[in-house]
Amino acid sequence: EVEFMTISLLPAFEDYLNGLKDSFEAEHPNVTVTINDVPYEQVEQIITTQAAGGQLPDVMNLNTDFVKKIAAMGALVNMDEEAADVKDTFFEGLWTSGLVNGAVYALPWYTSTGGLVYNPDLLEQAGYSEPPSTYEEAWEMSEVLYEELGVRGQIIGDEMHILFPKNGIDILNEDNTAAAFNTPEAVELWTSFKEYYDKGLYELDVMLGQVAMPELYAQEQVAWWGTGPALLRRVRDISPEVYEKSIAAPALKGTAGLQHNNPMNIAVSAKSESLDAAIEFAKFVTNGENQLAFAKEASVIPPVIEAAEDEYFTQHKDSEDAQERGLYYAVQELDTAVNMIPHHENIRDVFDAIEQAFQRVLLEDQDPAEALSQAENEINNILQE
Repeated sequence: EVEFMTISLLPAFEDYLNGLKDSFEAEHPNVTVTINDVPYEQVEQIITTQAAGGQLPDVMNLNTDFVKKIAAMGALVNMDEEAADVKDTFFEGLWTSGLVNGAVYALPWYTSTGGLVYNPDLLEQAGYSEPPSTYEEAWEMSEVLYEELGVRGQIIGDEMHILFPKNGIDILNEDNTAAAFNTPEAVELWTSFKEYYDKGLYELDVMLGQVAMPELYAQEQVAWWGTGPALLRRVRDISPEVYEKSIAAPALKGTAGLQHNNPMNIAVSAKSESLDAAIEFAKFVTNGENQLAFAKEASVIPPVIEAAEDEYFTQHKDSEDAQERGLYYAVQELDTAVNMIPHHENIRDVFDAIEQAFQRVLLEDQDPAEALSQAENEINNILQE
């Protein structure tokens, strides 16, 4: 018997999951699969308790942070060893999402990636025929858009923990024991962001959660928005007219040339009493055919190369519908996708300290180098707690 724990997938995807169960059992007559769906807010407590007691489910749907936490306890199967035969079917950057102490402990299941959606009318009025492709271009165009039309282009939200690695700046050192972001490159980045802020190119409303980007974009207050295709539905709900003229494009690239991606995963308990069957089921759930089927069912992105290259995604390359074309570009980003979130139990506090330091630069005119040094000291203390 194989127990399969999922996270908040029932009842929405009951037919799909039951189909997986039935298909696997048909191929493996001696195996019975039972599905146990757990609400997201209860998962961490449940799996932590079960891992400590050696009572984890055989196969588990876990986010990357949970994978790393449980793997560090020695409770998960090493997939570099047990699933080496399927390693090359996944995008390399996503395969390593479950990396802990040099080994991978989960198979990537489903994920989401972003692209860019832009308003061609606003760009045309400012003298542009194409959207930006890099952050550098985005800020150059933002200045023209603001001067000519009074609308904004690039916006900085609560995302410094992503902007740093996208621009080649590590947040923590290799073993996540100390801050690593206090670099000349970070000083330069924050100095430029401060200059853009002083010019009025962006405000703090998005960063502080006072307004949502879908609203700003739908109201034509910003010319583009970096987002995944699924969220474009909100623009369509607010302003069908703006949605209809919107065009999807590739995501903006920083100096590192990488995109952030944080997949859901499938892991196997190292103490499973049905270990061989559990490993086979994990590989079955995450194979190309089943990943593609779930991508269609749940509007997610598959981290398996074969599934991502399917016509379901490639046919939308020239679609006039922003969401459909956005789906195509989202899949293209998988080649450069990596998980940019360091693993540490206090990582949210680390991110908050960085954001607060950045806000001091903007609001209190604190010198960027001083703010970064102060945040570095604060975060090193957090990491020692």
